[in-house]
Amino acid sequence: MPMQEPGIDKQSKFRLVWYRFRYGLVLFSVRNLLAKIGLNIEPYYWFLEEKNACDEPIIKDDINDYKIDYVGIEEVRLMDKTMGLNGKVMEEAMLNGQLCIGLRHKGTMASLLSIEPNDFIHQHRLFRLEEHAAYLLNVYTFRAYRGKNLAPYLKYHSFKLLEKYDIDKLYSINSYFNTSSLKVKKKMGARKLKLYLYVELFKKRHWNFILKEYPESV
Repeated sequence: MPMQEPGIDKQSKFRLVWYRFRYGLVLFSVRNLLAKIGLNIEPYYWFLEEKNACDEPIIKDDINDYKIDYVGIEEVRLMDKTMGLNGKVMEEAMLNGQLCIGLRHKGTMASLLSIEPNDFIHQHRLFRLEEHAAYLLNVYTFRAYRGKNLAPYLKYHSFKLLEKYDIDKLYSINSYFNTSSLKVKKKMGARKLKLYLYVELFKKRHWNFILKEYPESV
């Protein structure tokens, strides 16, 4: 049977609101609300994920119970609908070169990340990747394993596995409003390269702007 995480019941909605206030996601939520009525305004950063730019993250558990490895297409099929993603879409992406790396706890998937080595489109902007570079598409930790610092640990060690594919540079995108995620970026030593602004009106008109470029030394 496909592995699915339980949905959010009514009693959990208050917790979700409190979580957003606690971790600085209020503006992020307001932006999502405006998007629902047709006005999508999203400033976002283009990051370079620096290799070994921080100390090795420590798992809040017995590290001997965890193992990092590639995730194959067959395993992705079992995760259909997990994270709100379609297993078939993930499968097609992997057939086109996308990579998936997972962190397993005693054989059970605990956290995973997806790597896109091809040029891609984000918010109607084409991002071209140079040779030996890739895009960190997403990082996800399953609910039962959250709070153990698994995602930073997985990201830190993913560079070693990516060497097999001759990838030594990793980029990522982060919403300006997602302050919680930005704090993790800073802690991991990721470096801001550009600040973009995307504006969408009723899903018909789209604009992209570069608001700021950061010096390489910053």
